[in-house]
Parts: sequence; structure tokens; C-alpha cells
Amino acid sequence: MAVLAALLVAACAAGAQAAPGGDVFALTQRGVAIGEASVNVVESPDGFTSNSYVDLPGVIHLEDELVTGPDGAARSYVVAGTVQGVPIEMRMAFGPEGASVDLTQAGREQSFALPSAEPLYVVDNNFLDGVQVLASVALRDPESPVDVAIVVPLSAALGRMTLDVRDGTERVELPAGRFEATVIDAVLAVGPQVVEYVLWADEGGRLLALEQPATGIRFDLRPAGQADAAEQPTQEPVETAEELLERTGACVVTRELTVESAGATLYGQLTLPVDAPARGAPTLLLLPGSGAVDVDGNAAPVIRNAGYRQLAQSLGCAGYGVLRVAKMGIPPSTGDANAATLQSYAADVAAWFDALAQEPGVDASRLGIIGHSEGGLIALYAVAEGYVEPDVVVTIAAAGRPFGVLLEEQIVASARRGGVPGEQLEAYAADTRELLDAIRASSGQALELTGGLEDNAVAPLFAAAAGLLRSELDVDPQALAARVTVPALVLQGLKDVQVLQVDGQLLAQALPQAVHLELPDLTHNLVDTRLPAEAKLMPAPTDAISETLVAALATFLNGTLKLAY
Repeated sequence: MAVLAALLVAACAAGAQAAPGGDVFALTQRGVAIGEASVNVVESPDGFTSNSYVDLPGVIHLEDELVTGPDGAARSYVVAGTVQGVPIEMRMAFGPEGASVDLTQAGREQSFALPSAEPLYVVDNNFLDGVQVLASVALRDPESPVDVAIVVPLSAALGRMTLDVRDGTERVELPAGRFEATVIDAVLAVGPQVVEYVLWADEGGRLLALEQPATGIRFDLRPAGQADAAEQPTQEPVETAEELLERTGACVVTRELTVESAGATLYGQLTLPVDAPARGAPTLLLLPGSGAVDVDGNAAPVIRNAGYRQLAQSLGCAGYGVLRVAKMGIPPSTGDANAATLQSYAADVAAWFDALAQEPGVDASRLGIIGHSEGGLIALYAVAEGYVEPDVVVTIAAAGRPFGVLLEEQIVASARRGGVPGEQLEAYAADTRELLDAIRASSGQALELTGGLEDNAVAPLFAAAAGLLRSELDVDPQALAARVTVPALVLQGLKDVQVLQVDGQLLAQALPQAVHLELPDLTHNLVDTRLPAEAKLMPAPTDAISETLVAALATFLNGTLKLAY
């Protein structure tokens, strides 16, 4: 559930048709149009009922149904659809002791309870109906602020929401026209996260607009009859991942490889061009990014578009072999993933290079490394420390600053995208610094969450891999890059929200023989987007990797690794 919360808290959009009688809202973030949302709430003496949906292309497609009592407290709630292409359905029933939840996600079922002594109101950042219900309740008695217990379904979290109606009205200019509106200030609090809202409602209590000032997210009532945002192209049509894999599959043959390293059996898949010369194809070892990334580049359920396999087969069509590997502890490789270190990863690189040198169809005199994200750091370390001697090194979205610096930056940026106000961002940063200091002072594989770490909001996410983090935190990528003397290509996307433009610039400045390319639409996960970077945090299962990325990489390799046959 934590993954869903992280994906859904920042922004949403909708693209299907609203239910009869429903309103459709234009959705923007900091003035950039990113979609739309619909809401259809009907009030009767028995309470409120609603049927709404959201659709953020490549991220979520969900529909919900909310039924409440006359006071707006929930009686039942259902939400169903897909998140990153993964089917999800949640059914909630409410009673005097709280909520009971039945969740089906990617075919796996679980049930749990969310106990509450107070009646629960449903508020989901992705749907407007729960907010509309509470706005209607607040406007029944504008003099009395509303303070209720809430449940945020897709985060499976309890919290509180307050609404305070301002005195008088104000004139607002919206895409749907000019209105005399009542303004409501609202605050949603879930654990340490606090999100402030401003709501505008007409004289009948219907929502006209909603804004989250901290994130720049805004919903505005759209004029009746305006074309759906989903019908307005936001990007040029592109080849799907499935189509790309089918097309490039004809260029290559793929076989499995294994090597022994540090007591583990490591697994890889070698893709070779079908028309390789007799002496073998120039071949690259592709080192994956952090986390449980498989040989295809998937990290289910969040990333499922097989980006590494797309890249390997695309380079196969350009005449290059690519070995994709699963790190220690990532099935089908054996071992404990949390027991790895930067040094053990470098030793694994050496083992794979030895295997490639003996592999039929591979030209052992022309080998290179591609490192994506964390894989870029591993590649630089393995070369600088003499574990391997490749002919070329390529980094894609690799850090140019120590990982400890990036980790704090990424945690704070994620909280900011989630709507955490400024005064709480420093608390996240302080918890991160406390965690990093504890890791540096620790020994062994895991970090014990004792003392001050018991209340640290960040520490549980990283404690199991303390040994790996300790080996990486303070390593300076620029110092490593300065010792890599072979031709190098630094690729950095400008729609990357995890590794920034400055990182690519620093690496390129440090490498003695570097070609530096900044790709304006490239995201961290190798796909392009014309949307704002925050609207494409993760690729959809159907997303093909960037054509520009493949072309740039092949062009560089043609002038370095391939040379003349």
C-alpha cells in the first residue's frame, strides 16, 4: 500500500466521460494542463451517493462509488481499476468500530480492519467526491468549522480533515465562467503529512474549484460541452513497448547465462544480433538501477514495461550484444540482496566480464559497460578500481554527487510533491540526516532501530540494507570518473526527478574522455514525455523507451566500440 500512496498522493487526472449529471474539472499543476477529473455527487434525505473516476495516463485508471449517511459519514466505499497497469479493487464497509477492508491487488487478496471510535469520512486525493460531501456538510452551518476523522482508502490510512468556511463571498474567474463563490479552507492530516486545500463553491454548494497551494495542483470546473482532455493529444503517437519488442525481437537471439560470485549464482540474459560477424559482436554489460529490478528492467508492480529488454533488443538491431543481469538476491539470482556492497557488486562485474570473454558470439576485444542510475556508480567504481577494463563506459541517469546527498534530496522532493508543507519538509530532511549518520556509525548488514531511530520516519525504509548504503553513501562519483580514461558517454534526461541535470554535468566534467548529452524529454526510467516531469514519475506498462536515447547510444557506440568491421 505504501507504493500506491506514493504514486497517488501528488496528482491525478481523468479521461473518461463523466456520469450523467456529473461535473468535469480541468486539472493543472503550476499552470500546466495535465488532465481532468469528474465528480457526480447526489444528495438525498438518506445521505450522499457518488460515482466518479480518475484516469492519469500511464499511472492510474480508477472508478469509485461512495455511499454515506445524512451526516456524510461513510457507509460503503468501492474503488476499482488499475495502478501502473496492475488491477486493484478495494471494498470498504463502515460500522461503529471503524472500517473493514477487502483488497485485491494483482490477483492477491487480503483483508484488514481500520479501527476508529469516530464515524469515518472518505477523502481520497484522487477523487473529488469525498471533498464535495464534506463541503456540503460544512455549508449547512457555515459558522461551525467541521473536524472529522477520515480514511484515505488507497493509502489504507486514517487521519483528520478540517473545513472552515470564510465569511462572505468572492468573485472567481474559472474556465467555466465568472462566479460568486464561497471559499472554504481545508486541511487534511495523515500521520506527519499535512495537505492544505482551498475550495470554491457556488451558492448551491457545488464545487467550482479546488487548489493545493503547496503542490500547485488545481481543479477547475470545465465549461459544459468542452472536449474531454483525453481527446486532446498530449503527446505524439508512439510505438508501444509490445510493438517495439516484437519489431526488435527479429534482430536478436537471446540465451541465458549464469556465473558464480561471492557464493551466489548470478543470472543473466545475453542478447546478440542475428547478423553478428564471425568474430562476434561488440557487447555491453547492462548494470541495473537500485532496488528489486529484474533482467527485463521491471520492478513489479510499479515498473512493468521491460525497459532493459527493449534497450537490449534495440541495440541488437544496431549490431551490439547486451548482457542484462539480475543482482545478487534478485530472482533468479541467489543470495541475499541486502548483503551486497559496492565492492561485491564490482566483483560481480568482473565475473560477468570473464564470462563474456568466453562466450560464443561475443567479441572479447570489444566490451563495454552501461550503468543505469545506481548501476552508473557501480560501473564507475568497477573501472576506476581496476576490477575490469572495458573499452567504453556509458552512464544513464547516474549520480554525479555522493549518494547520501541525493538520498536526502530525493526524500524531501518526494514529500514536497506529496503536498507536505514547508515547515514539515525540514523534519523529513532531519530524519534522513539522522539515518545517514547512524548508518555511517553502524557495522554489519542491518541497522537496529533503537534509541532516536525508533521514531524516525525514514529509517524503516533503509535499515535492512545498511551495509550496502554504508559502502555507497560517501563515495564521490566525480573522483571515480576522473580515473576512468576510456571513452565515456553521459546521458541525462531533463524530465528526470530522481537524478538531476547537475549530476550529468558533474560527471561529464570529471571524465577525461566524455561525450555529454542532455535529452529534454527523457525521464529516469528511459521513456520520453511531453508532460511535466511530475506527471510521468513511472512508465506505463505500454511505454516504449526513448527513440532518441537509443539513437544517441548507438551513434556513440558506432564511433567507439564498433569501429570498422
